[in-house]
Amino acid sequence: MEHKRSFLILIGGAEDKTGNKEVLKKVMEISGAKTITIVPSASSYPDEVFRGYEHAFRDLGASNIFNLDIRYADEAGREEFAAMIDKSELIFFGGGDQVKLVEIFSGTPLLEKIKERFYNGTLCLAGTSAGAAAASNPMLYDGDYKGFHKGSVNSSNGFGFLEDITVDTHFLNRERISRLVQYLSAGNSSKGIGLDEDTAIVISPDLQFEVIGSGMVTLINTDRVTFSNYKEVEQTQMYSVNNLRMSFFAAGTVFSLKRWVVLKNAEIMFVFSVLSGLKAGNTFLWFRRDVFRNRLIPLTHLLLLLFIIIEI
Repeated sequence: MEHKRSFLILIGGAEDKTGNKEVLKKVMEISGAKTITIVPSASSYPDEVFRGYEHAFRDLGASNIFNLDIRYADEAGREEFAAMIDKSELIFFGGGDQVKLVEIFSGTPLLEKIKERFYNGTLCLAGTSAGAAAASNPMLYDGDYKGFHKGSVNSSNGFGFLEDITVDTHFLNRERISRLVQYLSAGNSSKGIGLDEDTAIVISPDLQFEVIGSGMVTLINTDRVTFSNYKEVEQTQMYSVNNLRMSFFAAGTVFSLKRWVVLKNAEIMFVFSVLSGLKAGNTFLWFRRDVFRNRLIPLTHLLLLLFIIIEI
């Protein structure tokens, strides 16, 4: 069964919260949110995390901002937390420890409520740093600066908002290529995305993304690996792998996760996005985001939209 899905925005961490706020501005533009729930549960300093995002999102036009700070899984059943999810148009997962974040929320009615609204196309999700890593499934952790030594990187289940693709953050900033390479070489998954700081991918309901922000996005794919001795070498030993596919994308790049190819012009993404919106019954939402948010849609886009509607 094909889900309607909502937008999913994954950020590599350390995004600008006090200057131009380019990435967070895009989060607000895509979600159209006036009511936001911030989840600082991954952090050891949740109050500071909440205050930083509260100030940034109010500057960007949010009216109501909730603090969903759950420290333990048994708190997830509280009615006030469920009410926050019901009222929100955007859930924003902050940074910290992704393992801790997933352990707190996994198996709770609160996470199921978030997933239900996300897959019904009524709730946008965004995550930064640990919040972005936890969005994927499977999820990686540990192994910083030791990625070429077998066994240094660990795996667990994530939230699964993005299935069968693993997301890593602070990527080139913390030299995490080797960490993601080991994770993929171990067979945990075959596709990985590395997000630099102050950089994000905006994933549309049809599983295409656009790169935004000041850094790079790295993609690694092991589907065509011709040699790997990862499973043969001993723990802590270095390993070899040949024929990895790697890509590096700057802001403005549009990519299809389904086809694993770059889409060369914006019109293509627009067509697929409109088709996805029509399938989900969200045609008005597409217009609201593009027209009513002071964005000029080129004539070619409007003609394409007219053709799509006629054909449907």
